[in-house]
Amino acid sequence: MTATTNTSTNRNTNKEAFLNTIAAKLGRERRTEVQRPAIREFIPDSYGPLTTDNLVEILKEQCFFIHTQVIESTRELLQRTLDDLIEANGGGNVMTSGDPRFREYGLAFPDAAVWEEAAGRAENIRRAESANTAIVFADCALAESGTVVLESRPDQGRSLHFLPAHYIAVVEREKLVLRSTDAAAALNRRIQDGEPVGSSINFISGPSNSADIEMKLVVGVHGPLRATYVLI
Repeated sequence: MTATTNTSTNRNTNKEAFLNTIAAKLGRERRTEVQRPAIREFIPDSYGPLTTDNLVEILKEQCFFIHTQVIESTRELLQRTLDDLIEANGGGNVMTSGDPRFREYGLAFPDAAVWEEAAGRAENIRRAESANTAIVFADCALAESGTVVLESRPDQGRSLHFLPAHYIAVVEREKLVLRSTDAAAALNRRIQDGEPVGSSINFISGPSNSADIEMKLVVGVHGPLRATYVLI
């Protein structure tokens, strides 16, 4: 308990020293009260009113450019859709998050590994490294950039999104929003309401793409070779 208290005290002291230094460099007093800007005023409304179907079409168009497959399915056909995708990926080991929606949708994958807190960090990472396909449920999706948003939680660590060769994100249509500011606004509301949020928020836009060397596109250097979004 003493070690935890000392760590917290040191962190606060470092924070105060850092902020005091910034204020001094700016030649002004420390600001202790900051009002959140009305960010909506700075965002152009280039689309006008959008329906969920409009957002789906925007998502599909963007995913074409980021080399991501979009498949539309239903709650009733979701198990079959995912089984077909696993087979198309060449079978092999499957790993899922521990998201309760797998149970809610009645999904089952024989011999699949599950990211779970009880297994511990090292074992979960080992399971993710050996998985050919990862399957997760997106917390939300951004149509404009073709991005799925997922929190890091005890039942869903960051490595699950980056180590397997193939990545499948199930996106519920009601979780589809236009852009990152919509996702950020929802997170802000949760924080203001005192709800817990993940240790990190992952914004994932398709498979790993890199063109750092001679502008030649290479897929899979820093993450999955292939990404698929399943819309339900």
